[in-house]
Amino acid sequence: MERTLPWAWYADPEVLRREGERIFARTWQYVGRLGQVAEEGSYFAAVAGEIPVVVTRARDGELRAFLNVCRHRGHLVASGEGRRESLQCPYHAWTYGLDGQLRAAPRSEREPDFVLDEIALAPVQVDTWGPMIFVNPDLDAAPLADALGDMPRRLAEIVDVDALEFRFRA
Repeated sequence: MERTLPWAWYADPEVLRREGERIFARTWQYVGRLGQVAEEGSYFAAVAGEIPVVVTRARDGELRAFLNVCRHRGHLVASGEGRRESLQCPYHAWTYGLDGQLRAAPRSEREPDFVLDEIALAPVQVDTWGPMIFVNPDLDAAPLADALGDMPRRLAEIVDVDALEFRFRA
């Protein structure tokens, strides 16, 4: 008699929750293409496992990624993709620069200890391999190069890695 893995491993919400905590929140996840943030002022929203992230390229040209969660009330800050100067939470209009820094919080001037410069979107690790962007929510995780191991070298032996860009653009 042939055996398979238990059905519950694929359908049980508790198994999915544990996988999210133990695997997806601690490992490198593919989230998009480098072409999506090729220009300064561009961004796109994605998920790493079940963790919402936003990948940005600010005016300084640096590629960044953050938890896509407003620091005020936890609402998603960005959706889709595009180009703009800032990301604004639709819930209470907190506005963040593409560098993650809080730029504006309505009525914050009424709070004596509120300091804009001390609040920012929570960063996640971001790196690229060829035209692909990967994120890792675990800031203490090993670099993407360690996770990839010798795969880039092995793949380069059989495939023109630069040509992969055309496949992802189509």
